[in-house]
Amino acid sequence: MEPTLLLLVRLEGLQRSALAIMVLFMISQPTRAASYSADFVASFISACTPERISYSKTVAHARSLGWAIVDKRSNAELTAVIERSDKGIAEGKAEGYLTGYDMTIMSRMVSGRPLHLVVSLTRSTIFNQVGCYLYDFDAVSPVDRAEVTRALAIEPANVIDTPQIVTAVWGPSPKYKRTLDTYLTFIPSGSPYVEKTGFDGMVLKFSVGAPKETGGE
Repeated sequence: MEPTLLLLVRLEGLQRSALAIMVLFMISQPTRAASYSADFVASFISACTPERISYSKTVAHARSLGWAIVDKRSNAELTAVIERSDKGIAEGKAEGYLTGYDMTIMSRMVSGRPLHLVVSLTRSTIFNQVGCYLYDFDAVSPVDRAEVTRALAIEPANVIDTPQIVTAVWGPSPKYKRTLDTYLTFIPSGSPYVEKTGFDGMVLKFSVGAPKETGGE
């Protein structure tokens, strides 16, 4: 075979190999995204739902799953989120309708991503609520909300999908008694909502009405 022809054959072979790798990469992206969406939602459900009516028991349960307590200053966006929350709590106390607030911040690697779990107990003159929030500050695309729909066994009550924010809300789930609304929100980098919330990325959260007899402790 002539050297020029041999070179062309080799180049064709390299091009086919490169194309095959590219195709495999493109095919794997939706699979990986779907897998991460499932893992993200499963992490929330496993940590937040079993002991959902109790703040202390939810924290203890999450720790038994490998979630480790961290300081709010361990992540810049986490710090910004908590500072905004602290400001709202202070205002509520000043106005007289909030009577107390407790919070525990935890972190864990999930599918190679550092996630943050915030469990809270808000006491008020009306009723107490246990809150559970799962953050992925590194997210660059929304989690598939169909995973939340499957987990809650109800359809979302409202969906907003814009370049600035992608969010959905589900009403109380029949699978998890005493839960109130569940929210899944993605805020892209550069969104005006970053300034309001303190972060870009993903959050899945719900709150639970605490029984009067325990107050959510």
